[in-house]
Amino acid sequence: MRYLALLPLVLAACVSAAPAVPPPPTGPARIAAECALLAQAASMMAAAGSPAHDGLSEGCPGTEARDTRPLARQTASLREAGQAALPPAVTPGTRAEAVFRRMITRGVPVSLAIRLTDDPLFAEAAR
Repeated sequence: MRYLALLPLVLAACVSAAPAVPPPPTGPARIAAECALLAQAASMMAAAGSPAHDGLSEGCPGTEARDTRPLARQTASLREAGQAALPPAVTPGTRAEAVFRRMITRGVPVSLAIRLTDDPLFAEAAR
């Protein structure tokens, strides 16, 4: 019986000692992270000597640009996205896979998309 009186204290200590789990990001937060990831990809592509097309960030807040690449190039990007092997950190059927493949569909080279899966922005966009 004496120990029963200590139970609330023990439980309170357990609850307060548990690490806080951050809430999942909202849709707008994920979109912002994905758009920032695309901007980073565009910068990296330009630095490598092959600038991204204007429509890479189509659909991002504040962006009016549209993907004006020829239909054949857009289709080729879609095909590349579907055929790209997933990096080890990307689980099939998850939001991470969708973000990874969407980068490629938009025109990010597969090798760069793979590198960007290690970026914290990718993790934020895929949560």
